[in-house]
Amino acid sequence: MGWIKGEGEIEASYKISKIAAHVPDLVVYSTLTNDIPYAENFHGVLLFADVSGFTNLTEKFCLSCKKGYGADELTRTLNSYIGEIVSHILDNGGDILNYAGDAILALWTVERVQLSEVISLVVKCSLNIQDQCGVRETGVGCQLKVKIGISAGKLSKVIVGDEISQYFVVIGRAVDEVRLAEGLAVASTIILSPNAWELCERDNIAIDPIENERAVKVRYIKREPSFSVEKYQDSIGTSVEHEKVTRDCVRKASRLMPNAQLEKTLRKYVMKTVLQKIDDDQPLEYLSEMRPATIVFVNMQFKGGESDQDQCMTIHHAAIGIGQQIVKHHGRVNKVFMFDKGCTFLCLFGLPGDKREDESAHALQAAYGVHDLCQKEIRPHAFTFIKLQIETCYYSKLPAFYFNELPKKAMKGVKNPGVLYQFMANKHQITVGKAPMSVEREEGYPLLGREKEIEVYSSMLKGFLEARAVGHKNYNNVLIYEGPIGYGKSRLLAEVVYRTAKDGVRVISFELAKTDIKQSNYALQTLLAIVMSVQNCKSYTERERVLLSKILDPKMKQNLCLLNDILLVKFPVSKDVSLMDSQTKNKKMRNYFLELFCKFAEDEPCVYVLDQAHFVDRASLAFLLEACERASVLVCMALLPHTSQSGPFPELIRIIKDPRTLYLNLPGLEPPVIAQLACQILGVVRIPSEVELFLVERSHGVPYYCEELLKSLYLGNLIVIEEVEGEDEAKDIDILFPEPTLVVHCSKPSQVWQEEDARAGALGPSKASMLKSRKITALDYFVDRPLVCFVGEAAKFHEVPIPLTLKGMALAHLDHLQPADQMVVKCAAIIGQTITTQMLINILPESENPDKLNLSLTSLFKSGTFECGSKPKQFTQQLTKESECWGALNCYCVQDSQEDVREEVSGKASVDGVWRCRVMRFCTALVKETAYELWLKEQKREIHQKCASYLLKQAHRCRDCGIGEFIFGHKAAIGNNLIEIHPSLLNIQESGEALFLGQSTLGLPKETIQLNQVSPLHPNSEEDEFLLKLDSMVNEYNTTVDRTRKCRCAQVTECVLCPMVRHCTGVGDVPKTFYYLLESAAASAYLSNNLKALSYLNEAKIILDNLKVGKPAFETADPKVKVKINKFERACIFRLRGEVLYNTGQIEEAESMFSSALRLLNRRLPTNRVAMSLKYVCEKMKSLCYRSKNFDNPGEKKLAFLHEQICCLSYMWQIGCMRRAPKNMLTASLAITMEMNSAQKCAEENKIIFSCIDYLQYCQLSGLDDRCKIYERMLCGACVELPDCIEGLILTSYFIRSLSIVKLCSGALNDSIQYGLRAEQISKLTNRRGLDMYEECVQLMQSLEYLGNRTRISTAKGWFYAGCFDFLLYSGFAFRPFEECYTFVEESQSDPNLVADKSLMMNLYSALALWYARLCEWEKTCFFYTKACGVTRQAPSSIHSINGVVMFLECHVLLFRKALVEHNQHIKAIYQSTQKHFTEFNRKYSTNKMYAPRVLHLRAYMYVLAGHEALANAILNKAIMLCQQHGNKLEESWITQNQISWFGVFRQSTSDWFASTLTMPSWEEARGMDPEELAHTRYTLVGVGSEIWADNSSLHLAPKAEDTQLLKGQG
Repeated sequence: MGWIKGEGEIEASYKISKIAAHVPDLVVYSTLTNDIPYAENFHGVLLFADVSGFTNLTEKFCLSCKKGYGADELTRTLNSYIGEIVSHILDNGGDILNYAGDAILALWTVERVQLSEVISLVVKCSLNIQDQCGVRETGVGCQLKVKIGISAGKLSKVIVGDEISQYFVVIGRAVDEVRLAEGLAVASTIILSPNAWELCERDNIAIDPIENERAVKVRYIKREPSFSVEKYQDSIGTSVEHEKVTRDCVRKASRLMPNAQLEKTLRKYVMKTVLQKIDDDQPLEYLSEMRPATIVFVNMQFKGGESDQDQCMTIHHAAIGIGQQIVKHHGRVNKVFMFDKGCTFLCLFGLPGDKREDESAHALQAAYGVHDLCQKEIRPHAFTFIKLQIETCYYSKLPAFYFNELPKKAMKGVKNPGVLYQFMANKHQITVGKAPMSVEREEGYPLLGREKEIEVYSSMLKGFLEARAVGHKNYNNVLIYEGPIGYGKSRLLAEVVYRTAKDGVRVISFELAKTDIKQSNYALQTLLAIVMSVQNCKSYTERERVLLSKILDPKMKQNLCLLNDILLVKFPVSKDVSLMDSQTKNKKMRNYFLELFCKFAEDEPCVYVLDQAHFVDRASLAFLLEACERASVLVCMALLPHTSQSGPFPELIRIIKDPRTLYLNLPGLEPPVIAQLACQILGVVRIPSEVELFLVERSHGVPYYCEELLKSLYLGNLIVIEEVEGEDEAKDIDILFPEPTLVVHCSKPSQVWQEEDARAGALGPSKASMLKSRKITALDYFVDRPLVCFVGEAAKFHEVPIPLTLKGMALAHLDHLQPADQMVVKCAAIIGQTITTQMLINILPESENPDKLNLSLTSLFKSGTFECGSKPKQFTQQLTKESECWGALNCYCVQDSQEDVREEVSGKASVDGVWRCRVMRFCTALVKETAYELWLKEQKREIHQKCASYLLKQAHRCRDCGIGEFIFGHKAAIGNNLIEIHPSLLNIQESGEALFLGQSTLGLPKETIQLNQVSPLHPNSEEDEFLLKLDSMVNEYNTTVDRTRKCRCAQVTECVLCPMVRHCTGVGDVPKTFYYLLESAAASAYLSNNLKALSYLNEAKIILDNLKVGKPAFETADPKVKVKINKFERACIFRLRGEVLYNTGQIEEAESMFSSALRLLNRRLPTNRVAMSLKYVCEKMKSLCYRSKNFDNPGEKKLAFLHEQICCLSYMWQIGCMRRAPKNMLTASLAITMEMNSAQKCAEENKIIFSCIDYLQYCQLSGLDDRCKIYERMLCGACVELPDCIEGLILTSYFIRSLSIVKLCSGALNDSIQYGLRAEQISKLTNRRGLDMYEECVQLMQSLEYLGNRTRISTAKGWFYAGCFDFLLYSGFAFRPFEECYTFVEESQSDPNLVADKSLMMNLYSALALWYARLCEWEKTCFFYTKACGVTRQAPSSIHSINGVVMFLECHVLLFRKALVEHNQHIKAIYQSTQKHFTEFNRKYSTNKMYAPRVLHLRAYMYVLAGHEALANAILNKAIMLCQQHGNKLEESWITQNQISWFGVFRQSTSDWFASTLTMPSWEEARGMDPEELAHTRYTLVGVGSEIWADNSSLHLAPKAEDTQLLKGQG
């Protein structure tokens, strides 16, 4: 306060001014030569101002603001209000002694004769405060008021402490009176204490008496005080030098000249955490932070009658003792002040530099130590009371045996205190071995996402048992799981214990606490107690009896006394032991323990599981190290990463580096697993996509974060859990499955939050106690009414703050860093998750120099705070043996000397003191979010402005994709002036390419498909010539284009566009925020990240909704500035949302979005059929006219609108073709015509060709074969003539892919394969994700699997497993085992991306229903058939759905066979239903001829079952003919196989095929087999037999008329 920054070199000398800002003048100008402690008497006037309305204001801000803004606004409001009060006090010569939250204590030190004048001055000052600040309105509808008490008289300044920390206390009668006077005051009043009233100029102050009190209420002052403030201020501090004091200087001490002795003294009064930042030369405005803390009040009540000197000595001894106890447990004594005839010590835990994960436990232990100290040393002089927050015990997370439950009693100020506990500080010593694991594995709650880690353990256990059986030690005997807090290490160990016990192997498990590391041999004591089974014994005699029964060897019995100390028994001391010195005895004990341990290890195989192994004491580690070398044991332990400079004990390092030790680093859980975990925690079958996205983004794969976030959402009513009816079943389910197959199963509640509820009991009934967890029931066949999670009303997930538990963990990590490192982290947090070094340098305070920054970044890499941002992200992390601590200086950025960016080789981030890493990222996003919230609002705004200015030039597509915007013509459509780059910024920005150089790009497996591998090309047709031209074009492009150039749009999105949203929001710029939200959404959709795109679109929608109702767009937006979003951007929201919905299979919702977008783009589609017909005629006439018309360039803005129209119309005609109804086909015809007209208006060749390609697909889907061929020839010629550039190649790729689909749908399988292979080749050249014989199919499947794993796109994995099901069902071999495929479908229930893709789920559900139908496992068939029925009605009639629909058809035919075999009374209805399904298929997919042979085959099977064998044979012949036309050899062989089965001698029973599924060859085995051999493992459609038809002879199942015509035609 009042400090000003000097110039150049002089700046460092003014450190004393920064320090003095934290110390009152009473101390700054005191005598330095007095011995501590001392008391010094003086006279003075005290003013105590207390702000009322603080509690109400706090509650209001918490309710009205989210994600830290509440606390931020509260701080700003109070700072502004209290700052104004302080200004009045300082202007009148007052000295601020203490701030206590919402209260201020000020002092005027004067001579005795000046008291009356100064009282008048203070009264005048108080009246001014009430006049200017008496009532202050706030922005949340509550008032701030101030009440003031004034006292005067004799006071004593008490200085106490030691050489490290010192404290000042003002004591005396006046101190007690000023607090009593303030207590008598009400808001906006001033009270004079009795002594002040007696000493003041009574004739000058008008007062009102207070009934039954000697104090008086001030009304007004009659004349101005005569006391000169200027002379008074000049008289202060004359013994020290100051700079020239100017009028604008608010405090004289802010102008202190350098004074080493004074500075050394003042430093003792300032907390270390503040001194560190001052010493680091951080700006004063950067010292402010907002963080949760734990408070301990120590109140010392004097007995009465003590002199000032006696009180001084008592406070002195208490201050030293209390300070030592508090600092020992990472806390600080913040203030010492007199209150209510006693002295209060305000102690804080969790200040910057002191935060610990177990902060509350530290506070409890410190309070216990202080209590113990005061009981022994202070009690003769005073009574001591210690007060902690009620939540401290709850958040300590200490085991239950640290507390002793107390009888119920009333507590002052607490309405419902609940159960009270006494903290015992240490564990009870009356028992040994009491260290149970806090987490136990519950039946029905599987461990999620840790399959590889468990597999490693299972392999080790198997090796251990095998080695033990043959008597050697050639096996891994120690397994260490390492991971940060919350990564699920305890649950992983619980799974280890569960599986080991299930295998019949003894498990000895225990968990250690932080205090255990200080108790020598504690872990050894616990281990021996459990090994010897004495952990539950209640007395030493009982333990002795057990030990005597366990130890039978006479030699070992002689030395039982060696167990006395370790196991708390009292065996007689033998003569030999009694004669040993302590060193010999300790050695003898250690050998005895080892011998005992080895003996029991030899007798029985045992696995030892240690949780929190980093808390094992050193002596126990030495024993464990030797035991692992000598005994045949298997040890599994979990520990935290060691990031401290001291590192772990040497014994632990030796265990880690031992060749027989496996050391596994736990990665975070993958996004799909997080969704499943959320379902398990909540006990629901699925969660909304908004919740899933929120958890993935905020939990970052950490299970504990996920749990805490869910708890925060549930308790904040942001999510609700309801019991709902199961999915609608198909109408014919009851007749297809007449017997009940579903029964209710009640799963037991989980204990996930029960322990927390018990601890929170003191806070009253907890809502968490109502939230029970069930096992995942998504695929449980015995669920009647599952629970489902819904989003609560008015839920805004982007405003959810970080839960305090998680924030505390992140702050603990930050506070282990040096102040300079903390500043780097805080500035990096403003940038975002990914940071470029150049940008970080640009926003750091000017005081940061390169050498200092290099040291900070090196330290942050080693501490696990930062890592290289170019480090390749893999879908699954490789489990490797590690011996080094995490946080190595590995850098994957490509330096200027490196040419091949595809090499993922790590170098060093710092070389010879020069920082080389260009792109970094936070290892834990929670640290980033927490560091960000430490800034105050104005500080954030300033740095966000710097960041936004820096990134503005680079916010576009990457160079290889054309540099433009992701939404074509976006700037032009909204006005270029809104998104402008100031010329002054152009020179300070590095090129966008340098930002991402070296970041890994997506590659495909080295094994690729040769273009002519399926069948060699011979140029004997126009198509073959076109294919050869394509090959030539691809080869030419391969040789001419720089192959090191790769698409970096993903990096641009991550490092520029997404941060730009953040920075523009932080600045409060609504137009730019909206612009970059849309660009980020478009980029995410372009990169197939649909969920991320939806997230940005949701944020944009929130802005629109807020502006619509007159609210600010977001928290930081200026409410006075009116903003209007134009039509183009609103249309873009609808178009992008429609695109995302379409891509995820939500066709109906997508259609609505595109229609809304077209309305805003002035290209409305009519809804009335008559109007649509007229519009179609009109557009057709326009189309004819446009063919001969040359359009001029329409201008950038109109061109942007036309591009959006084309995009929307392209989707609309596809949706119309999917529906197939006449009205929908008319919509499709109108949409494609309008698209082609809009393309003509663009006057761009690429857009015209694009619309023609769309028209080609439309013709095929509409059955316009002749027109389709015309456009195919025309487009082949046009694409060959396209220029050799990236745009031409992309358009060619789109045409080839479309042509491949057209050929596939028309049944030209060979042509489709040829075009598909080239589309895949071109997609690699354009950096787009890629889209015969078994060999090529398998290679394509491997590519799809690789892409799915590498890109984390769950839908890619879904289609991979859908293909695996095809191999299982139709090829006769297994590309992946059925169990693996089934597990994927089971897990997919919790993945919103997968569930939203109806075409994919149709394939997966139908495949499983068909698999179980073939095996006649009808209960499981019923479950998946029901699922498929639900999806059938939602799935689009697209090429992606057709395979699933055909499998569903086959399943229905098999159900018809089931009805015949079981003599179902509804056989006729089932037969008609099956016919109806065939008719519906023909209606929807009549133009898709690729599955025509399969559908004919199934229809023939239905007629075989119905007894129409001749008709069936005719249909089969037609199917075989189509197969030959299409070149579909696989389908032809299957039809032939079934034809032989129906009309020949070959028969296959269900049991035969079940047996074949068990021996079905893998791909590696099948590739060497003859195709005829595979027929034996391929399913055969089985008839029902004559005996079945004999029983159903009365049935008449007539064939359809069109089918009988086929038979007549053959005849």
